[in-house]
Amino acid sequence: MFSVKKLCQVLFALGIVCFFQTMPVHAENLDQSVKDMYEQPESSKAKNAVKDDSTTEEKAASSSGVGLSFSDFFRMIFAMLFVVALLYIVLRFISKKSKTYQQANFIENLGGTNLGNNRSIQIVKVGERVLLVGVGENIQLLTEIEDEEERRQLLEAYNQKYEQMMQPTDFVMKLKKKWTKSAVSRESFSSELKNQLDEMKQSRKQLMDKLDQKGRDDK
Repeated sequence: MFSVKKLCQVLFALGIVCFFQTMPVHAENLDQSVKDMYEQPESSKAKNAVKDDSTTEEKAASSSGVGLSFSDFFRMIFAMLFVVALLYIVLRFISKKSKTYQQANFIENLGGTNLGNNRSIQIVKVGERVLLVGVGENIQLLTEIEDEEERRQLLEAYNQKYEQMMQPTDFVMKLKKKWTKSAVSRESFSSELKNQLDEMKQSRKQLMDKLDQKGRDDK
C-alpha cells in the first residue's frame, strides 16, 4: 500500500531542493610557468598585483551579496506553497482512489470494538447487507441489521469518518496552526525579553541614583 508518510518526506525534500541552490565556485587561471616567473619578474609581479586587486573586488562583491534578499525570501515562500499545493493535490488523488477502491469492495469492515482475550464484535457490510458478527476462536453471525434508518446512519457515520481521515485539508490546517503557534511563541518571547531588559535597566538606574545620593551625603 502506498505510504503517505513517505510521500510527505519526498515532497519536503523536493521543496528543500527547489529552495537551496549551489554556491558558485571560481577558479583562477594560472597560465604562467616557473620559467616565465624567472625571466620576467617585473611583469609577473604586475600581473599578480592586478590579479590580487581583481580577487579582492570579487570577494567584496560576493560578501556584499551574502544574506537573505527579497528574491530569496520570495523563492522560499513560493517553494513552500508549491510543496503544500502538490501535497494537497496528491492527497486528494489518493483519497479519491481509496474511496473508489472501498466502493468496489464487496465486503467492508465498518468498525467494531474489542472485548478482550482476542474477542471482538465487528460490523461488516456484505453487498447491501449489514451484519453484526462476533470474532473469537471462530466467527459467528450475531444478527443482521435490517432497519433501513439504522443501516443508513451506520453507513453515513462510516463514510464521514473515512472522509475526515483522508481529508488533506487537515494536514494544511495542522501546518497552519503549528506555524501560527510558533509565530505567537516567538512574539511572546521577544516581548518577555524586552520587559526583562527594561526591568534590569530600571533597576540599574535606581542603583546608580542611590550610589550618587550616598556619595553626596558623604561629602
